[in-house]
Amino acid sequence: MTQIAYFDGRDTGVNGVYNKPFDTVFVNSYLDDIDKKKVTYHELGHKHHTKADYEFNRERCELQADRNMIHHLLKEELDLMDDHKEFNYVSFMEKYRLKTIADETMVKEEFNNLANII
Repeated sequence: MTQIAYFDGRDTGVNGVYNKPFDTVFVNSYLDDIDKKKVTYHELGHKHHTKADYEFNRERCELQADRNMIHHLLKEELDLMDDHKEFNYVSFMEKYRLKTIADETMVKEEFNNLANII
């Protein structure tokens, strides 16, 4: 089972990292709660990436990790709602400080995927 550990990242510029040999996500303890959650889910998205995956297609790996983050944040959000028809993707993106067109596309796709199974 993957472990979550926190480190003092004040002066590192590093928010988080997944360490495959130890199956551990390290998260900067000085992030706010939203960023800690985002970093944790993002880093867990790297769990099945190999070193070669990352070296040869880093951008794809980062997008896959972002999609993992959005999937889990969205799942949590939808679990709190009685009626998924009330979901507002713009409010969701503002809450989690998601700003890119890629983020918006993933939020919409993941919502459609999750709304059909929940």
